Amino acid sequence: MYPQGSQQLSELLQNADDARATVVKFIISHKTHGKSSLLGQKMSAWQGPALYCYNDATFTSRDFENLAKIGQGSKMEKLETTGRFGLGFNNVYHWTDVPSIVSGDYLVFFDPHAKSVPGASSASPGIKVRFSNTSLKGQFPDQMEPYCYFGNDMQN
Repeated sequence: MYPQGSQQLSELLQNADDARATVVKFIISHKTHGKSSLLGQKMSAWQGPALYCYNDATFTSRDFENLAKIGQGSKMEKLETTGRFGLGFNNVYHWTDVPSIVSGDYLVFFDPHAKSVPGASSASPGIKVRFSNTSLKGQFPDQMEPYCYFGNDMQN
């Protein structure tokens, strides 16, 4: 569906541009994170090396809804969007079966195969959890640690 190589990073840059982000950063981490305090034990497979992409835009409710529609573009009518002809975020499935996003007060895990994320099903292929001003980081420190880049403390 997507060509391999730098085109995949271009899709993430287009998403940031469409969201009117003014800052975009990437980190490749080879770190393996702890596996004892996760949302579910099957999440342990996703605590290893990762590509992190940051932009300073915050998702709207509609953005979250559109991301949940795997394989369905939603920008065809929006002539001002850079990525209106692509499927954008879906390109991350070249890298992982369980992509995740931190935006605003929320952490979202997508699991279209419903194999790893607790409670995921074909009808509801992931979870969206509010992390700010909660005890989530204290309850699941190993799960939250990988998201503590770019100044994010997963608490506020």
